[in-house]
Amino acid sequence: MIAVTEDKPKPTAAILTDPSADARYNSAIEAWGDRVRDAGLRLCRFYERTDMEKLVCPTR
Repeated sequence: MIAVTEDKPKPTAAILTDPSADARYNSAIEAWGDRVRDAGLRLCRFYERTDMEKLVCPTR
């Protein structure tokens, strides 16, 4: 589960002064968050299929 353990993108000093760098960083953060959430949902659905009690997975 590489996506679940993927490191959060690190900001650089350039995001403070360069609008393009800031936009790239924001995009990287959004994409990272989406990948981590998707991986979490896959894990939830897996455990849901094993009939784990009181487990309710959110829908996308």
